[in-house]
Amino acid sequence: MMLSFFRVLSIIVIVMFMTPHGLLAQDKEVLAKIGNKTITAADLNKAISFYDPEQQKVINQNPQIKENILWQMVRSTVVANIAKQKGFDKKPDIRNQQEMMVNNFLAAMYLQKEIFDKITINDDKARSYYKDHNEVFKTPEMIRARHILIKTDTSATDEEKKKAKTKAEEVLAKIKKGEDFSKLASEVSNDPGTKDKGGDLDFFPKGTMVPAFEEVAFSLKPGEVSGIVETEYGYHLIKMEEKKDAHLEPYENIKDKVKDQALQEMRKAAVTEFIDKAMKSARVEVYSGLTGKPKN
Repeated sequence: MMLSFFRVLSIIVIVMFMTPHGLLAQDKEVLAKIGNKTITAADLNKAISFYDPEQQKVINQNPQIKENILWQMVRSTVVANIAKQKGFDKKPDIRNQQEMMVNNFLAAMYLQKEIFDKITINDDKARSYYKDHNEVFKTPEMIRARHILIKTDTSATDEEKKKAKTKAEEVLAKIKKGEDFSKLASEVSNDPGTKDKGGDLDFFPKGTMVPAFEEVAFSLKPGEVSGIVETEYGYHLIKMEEKKDAHLEPYENIKDKVKDQALQEMRKAAVTEFIDKAMKSARVEVYSGLTGKPKN
């Protein structure tokens, strides 16, 4: 999320501007002291609030994580105090970096609070997005296949390749005589990822396998076994088990995914539009150091 880059800076800022009054009793509980400064439960909770809601749940359910965040706050304050004592906060290069960090932080906070968080989505907007982006939510054509690989190394000699192909031909002959494909795969295949599963590759869409393998696999009918297919890995025998045609997932099955994707696009568009307008309003001109020409 947008604030993640600035979380450590946020925690340091919280420590430096602790609020000692106007708190509930439990919030006033002192968790750490650093000289005459204190870190209270309220300070820690404020730091945790900068994480996204799901992360906050995990943190609040895990005392060890909360302890780690507290220690980070303590360490940051201690080291920052030493830096001040050494005059680091007065160094021009450090001050320039501080200004840059503050500007980045303020920009991120403004965009988060005033633009990002104010964009919401309801079911009507999500359904409209789903209707306009059908292609995005289509499940492509997929097949489930098995294969037997007789492997050859890229450095294999012609003689070694010939032996491997001969072995593949022998296995194919056994399949044609009625021997079980998956049993043979478990016995002779050189693919360690599928050997113990009878050569099962599970379902996969186009664009997943190497072209030569994929072209043949998708041309087969369910139950059909290919001839010998050569790829850079060696010689394959392929059995197509099952085919699923491309289809559009019903909205109700994926509405959470649709809402999330639509919301992210809406927020991205809103932030881009706001920044573009702000840049024009500020009459920004950016010059590259190479050409000296304005860049839009």
